Amino acid sequence: MIKSVSIQNFRSIKDPITLDLSKSNRKKGDLSNYISISNTEIATTSVIYGANASGKSNLLRAFKALEYLVLNSAKFDPEDKIGPFEPFRLAKGFEKKMVNIELEFFIDQIRYIYSLAFGEKLIEQEKLLFFPMGKEATLFNRVKGREIQFGEYFKGEKKTIEKLTLPNQLFLSKAAENNAESALPVFHFFKNRIKVYPFLNQYNESGLERFYAKRLADEPDSPFAKKLNALICALDTGINSISAKETDWNSVKFPDNMPDNIRKKIQEDFKYEIKTVHELFDESNKSSGLIDFDIDEESTGTRRLLSIGGIIIDALEKGSVLVIDEFEKNLHPIITSYLIKLFNEKIFNPKNAQLIFATHDVTQLNEELFNRDQVWFTQKNEFGVTELIRCSDIKGLRLNAPLDKWYVAGRLGGTAIINDTNFVMAMQEEIEE
Repeated sequence: MIKSVSIQNFRSIKDPITLDLSKSNRKKGDLSNYISISNTEIATTSVIYGANASGKSNLLRAFKALEYLVLNSAKFDPEDKIGPFEPFRLAKGFEKKMVNIELEFFIDQIRYIYSLAFGEKLIEQEKLLFFPMGKEATLFNRVKGREIQFGEYFKGEKKTIEKLTLPNQLFLSKAAENNAESALPVFHFFKNRIKVYPFLNQYNESGLERFYAKRLADEPDSPFAKKLNALICALDTGINSISAKETDWNSVKFPDNMPDNIRKKIQEDFKYEIKTVHELFDESNKSSGLIDFDIDEESTGTRRLLSIGGIIIDALEKGSVLVIDEFEKNLHPIITSYLIKLFNEKIFNPKNAQLIFATHDVTQLNEELFNRDQVWFTQKNEFGVTELIRCSDIKGLRLNAPLDKWYVAGRLGGTAIINDTNFVMAMQEEIEE
């Protein structure tokens, strides 16, 4: 599970901000939406509200930037730029400063802190700490221009891997690539226990559909397939079951001039197609069997539910951290609430999965779903800088205050401020002309 993430000089985030997922000491509510790890209470769900362009998506993109660098930087060529280097651009000089990201998390009850500072083409600093027996210990500390400092707990090859690590590569990634024992648990945490979806557009959802089609075809009787079937059918979709079948390419006409390699790639990517099964009725509305539909005949909301339902079940099965933007997209608010509750209730979440998401759905902003220390607001100040506010830190906010109404009214921050004076004047000028 993740305890906190701190970010500085990344996209609209200029000054340091910290999303702290641990239980607050301030007034917060009575829901037991926490998991106790090493005497620390960590929230199972955390939600971020904010106006468009307030920076909530940028906060979630920082998770993706860190995930990307850990999993991919070992393969960078010497001349490659560090893609996630996106510094704040509305203040002079910041385009030359380092992006800073720090993640605090737990692996098997042991606390880790991984921090990173990087520029366009080099890693300025990289440090990995952990807390065996509750006491801080350094695994490694890398600073540009100096030899890497290794702690006594670091196991595995050191100097050889250090020499192999390019200035634009993470030592963590290179050490994991070379099977350094101390690097592998952290690398695998990023690879297997964090799933970041900073956006789920039609292209991403299509990819997820193909991925889950393959899983359903390869493992039709697996726990995953049974759970996904049960979830889709339970949420008022009118679907009796879902399955995947191999695509009949004899019914597909490819252009005569299409190269063989492209045709084979398409056939491999779309090898399976998802079918939904509905009940068929006769003229007197009596059940008379079942009928198959292609997934693309289903509503946008149903297809979205298939994609997000799959990644949620994956997270619950593996005890993963799921980070997702626009969680509510194309979903009914009642369905959104139900999916959030899957993480908050132990019966559905025995492996301590965690959900961190951003949304505009104000109907979820209630104290039957979240304690106040699980709710965050982003807003931009007059200089275009993202600020992050925890609901439980807002002074004078009574526990019985209606958060949804106060948020819409702008009393909690993070809401859109519309100044349409120039627009009204432009419209009026056109009318007069």
